[in-house]
Amino acid sequence: MKHVKLFEKFSGIENRARLSDKMLSTLNEQIKNELQSSQIYRAISCWLDDNGWVEASKYYFKSSQEELVHMDKVYSYLFSRNCKAVVPAVDKVEGEFKDIRDILEISLEHEIAVSEEWNVIADLAIKEGDNPTYEFACFFQKEQVEEEEKFRNLLFKMNLDIPNYELDELFGELV
Repeated sequence: MKHVKLFEKFSGIENRARLSDKMLSTLNEQIKNELQSSQIYRAISCWLDDNGWVEASKYYFKSSQEELVHMDKVYSYLFSRNCKAVVPAVDKVEGEFKDIRDILEISLEHEIAVSEEWNVIADLAIKEGDNPTYEFACFFQKEQVEEEEKFRNLLFKMNLDIPNYELDELFGELV
């Protein structure tokens, strides 16, 4: 507590936040979103492992870790802009799924939602004339295009009646 009060005593330019309150709030919410994504993918990894999808389980476990890296990038960005980051709590995630198609559809829907989250951040940055944050958001927007395409293509392959063992092997190639 004393550390916080000591920091608040100083009001020099070196202590000014370089993001608007709205942008700071939005990016702190994105920290929570990235952590939630990690938990979703970890739950999927567990279900897949329990149901014999060895390579798919590895893929989703790796994806879960990548979401934590994304979260850390947002934290680092807030620190670089001299802003206060918040450590979020996340909601409990579903751990039961109908089948692999259900998982792929959930994954694609989730990635589309994440794309929209980053679009909101980019749009807000443009509105505020915040070019550094806009460029930061563009990095994630580009990555989201790849993520959506990956799940869409796996669903297309399922529509062609690819055997489950071949689908699992495709996940292995993504790891």
